[in-house]
Amino acid sequence: MPDPDTLTGPQLEGWDCALCERRLVADQLLGTVEWTCGSRTRKVELWVCRPLCGDGDGSDGA
Repeated sequence: MPDPDTLTGPQLEGWDCALCERRLVADQLLGTVEWTCGSRTRKVELWVCRPLCGDGDGSDGA
């Protein structure tokens, strides 16, 4: 599971893949993480490419 502190805003919001940063067209849920910003902690769903992108399965994504 990616460290939420290393993800971009669009990745945390579910617009971009949590693994490869590509814009999501078809997606699947990777899981939920807790992300803290300042004094606020919230649960964030992380979404990834479907089929799973190269960053998730070890392939080159091509």
